[in-house]
Amino acid sequence: MKISIIVPVLNEEKILENTLKSIINQSYKNFELIVVDNGSTDRSVEIASKYTDNILFESKKGSIHAMSKGFKNATGDILVTCDADSIYPENYLEKIVKSFMRDSKVCAVYGPFSLIEENKFKNFFTILTYILLDFLSRLFTKTYIVGAANFAIKKEAYEKVGGYDTKSNLASQDFRLAKKLSKVGKVKFVPSLIVKTSNRRLKEEGFFKSMKKAFKFWADVAFNLNKIKYDNYYSKEYYKKKGVKNDK
Repeated sequence: MKISIIVPVLNEEKILENTLKSIINQSYKNFELIVVDNGSTDRSVEIASKYTDNILFESKKGSIHAMSKGFKNATGDILVTCDADSIYPENYLEKIVKSFMRDSKVCAVYGPFSLIEENKFKNFFTILTYILLDFLSRLFTKTYIVGAANFAIKKEAYEKVGGYDTKSNLASQDFRLAKKLSKVGKVKFVPSLIVKTSNRRLKEEGFFKSMKKAFKFWADVAFNLNKIKYDNYYSKEYYKKKGVKNDK
């Protein structure tokens, strides 16, 4: 079972190397690493070239477009989305493969997050909270709290449902994709499939503001409001912080 790992990148030179190292050092070796640059002006592409020759370029801004391009060019049976600011445990891909092999009806798997900057005690409650909220979300609204940094999909299922809807300009495309996938197979939450990610966005916005924002994005999908646009997240302010100009 071949895995294609897609990593969208936009000016991530400070943390990208650690992410790619953790991917390259996986115990499961049958994979290809695809880095999709979304217009970096720093050393991101130079760093990525040390770990893979498979570097693509997407001029249309937004990680959804970068991921979509990576998926279209992937040759694996399983498509895995990874963030450029996350760390993947050595047995990460192994766990993904085992999850698919245990049940042929599973078409996608995902798991919780811990924070790189926090200690084990705080992360225990972070993971526990994630597991609880995801359970309640699935139980009452059939919405999967999927994060793009920890999402694996059978390519066949991805293509069957039409993949990411890049033309709609609606936010929370991972949530929306998971809902579509659930119509053709099982979308499985794996509590032990933990990825460490950066809390930099949490620090920038503050805890309560971040949680309020996250709730709004979730509710927009869970209750079929469909009002929040992709550009609400990837705003001019977002690209300004990234140090790039968004020409669209």
